Formats: sequence, C-alpha cells, structure tokens
Amino acid sequence: MKKPDLAQTIADKISRLEEEIRKTPYHKGTEHHIGRLRAKISNLKNREEQIKKSGGHFGFVPKKEGDATVVLIGPPSVGKSTLLRNLTEAQSRVEAWPFTTLTVIPGMLDYQGAKIQIFDLPGIIKGASVGLGRGKEVISATRSADLLLLMVEVKNQNQIPSLLKELKRAAVNIPIIVVVNKADLISDLDKKEKNQDKIFISAEKEIGLEELKNAVWQKLGLMRIYLKPKDQQPNLQEPLILKKGQTIKDVIEKTFPLDKKIQQILLWGPSARFPRQQVSKDHPLEDEDILSFS
Repeated sequence: MKKPDLAQTIADKISRLEEEIRKTPYHKGTEHHIGRLRAKISNLKNREEQIKKSGGHFGFVPKKEGDATVVLIGPPSVGKSTLLRNLTEAQSRVEAWPFTTLTVIPGMLDYQGAKIQIFDLPGIIKGASVGLGRGKEVISATRSADLLLLMVEVKNQNQIPSLLKELKRAAVNIPIIVVVNKADLISDLDKKEKNQDKIFISAEKEIGLEELKNAVWQKLGLMRIYLKPKDQQPNLQEPLILKKGQTIKDVIEKTFPLDKKIQQILLWGPSARFPRQQVSKDHPLEDEDILSFS
C-alpha cells in the first residue's frame, strides 16, 4: 500500500479544521474553542512550510558523539525541548504549540565527567508503532541509543502504558526511564505514595533535574576511572568513562597504542583489596577506581 503523502495529510487536516470553524457559531462560549482551532491551523501551516523547506523529510539522525547516547521521546508539547535546553546547551525552539520539534535536536550533557549526548525527537502519539504521526521514523531513531527517556505531563500519566506498548510493539529493547513533567502541579505526598517508579521534574522551573541526571547516570551504568602517572597525583578532573563490567584491558585499549608494553598495573579505589594493589588486565573495575601503569 502506498504511504500517504505527509504534505497532503496536513492539508487535509487544515481543511477539516477550517470547515469546523465555519460551522461553529461564534459567541463568548465558543471563542476559546475557535481560538484553539485557529492555533492548530497556524501550527499545521508552519509544519507544512517546514516540510517544503526540508524536501518532506525529518533529519534523522545526527552523528553519535560522547560517552553514551540518550533519546528523549514523548507526546507533542510535554516539555521535551525545554528539558533538553536546561540539561544541555542545545538551542531547541521552544513554543506552546504541538509538533514544534520537526527534526532531531542534539545536545550534550556534561555530568560526572561524562559527555552524554541527548537527542530530542519529534512527538509521538498512539499508533506510532504502525506509522501514525511518522511514528515509525521517530521510533527508529531510538534503536542505536543506550537509554530512552519517555516524557509525559503530570496530568496525562494515563498515556504512559499506551506509549510503552507502542515502543514494545516496535521492538525497542533499550532501558527506559519514565519522566513526568510539571511536577510542581501535584503534592509531594502524591508523588511518594503513587509513583515510586517515575522521575518527577519541572523542566521549566528546573525542579528535579539533578535527580534525573543521577538516574540517567545509574541507568546507563557508567563509571569513572582515574589515571595516576607514576609518582604523581591522579587526575581527578578528567576521568576515563567506561561501562560497568569493563576491565583494565578496556582502559588499556582506550588509552594506549597497540604496541605499548605494560609491565605493572597498580590499583587504588573501590575494587582494590588494599591500596596500591598489583592487578592483571582482566581485573573488573568499579566507579572511581584509580589506575597507574608502568
């Protein structure tokens, strides 16, 4: 079956909305409804213009950089762009209308010495896994990521099960953190008693962002490894970032040329039985271990 033309689909939506405005009598009780319809038309026309400029395609996906990749996904207008802006230095356009983000917007989060790339993806809706709202293309951008942040508004938490189902149907098998935005609109009691498995934030007011950063760090399973030159103090400002489960062999492969001859490896830190322990290349590392090679 031929895939429907996106520009034509948008034109049809505009036509239906204009027809609804014509059929709606204007008075004080309907002015807000008509205003919302006009806003939708304006937004759809903006989308139409963006599609014409881009040749009808979204820009999937920027080159991966940094120590890990996170994708930020959720329904339109839940605050993804605001969150990306406040976590990173990305200049994502922030507006109050749906479908503002038409391309993948990358940003870089600096946390615990790690460079964590975050992609703000276009909004998804129910039916995304079968292509509604270009959902297949949006979801495809998650497949090479290390972590997915699924973001909804606090008053629309009922959307979470259906969105998780869409991701499952599309065989998205990466770790997921559910992020609930506009947490300032509910009480602390509600959060504690009813929502143990979610991270509550206010992207606009920058509430809960440190908790979210830490959750991302933990879920990614990253660890900091410090290098100590012989007879010097370790460099604690620029850790080497590895994944949990990696060994000293991985540090050597990342750090030294292939022909480097290593005679001795000394270890300090959580995985050492005692300070200055001599270890082998197969030794599994833990966060904030310190290594010295000679």
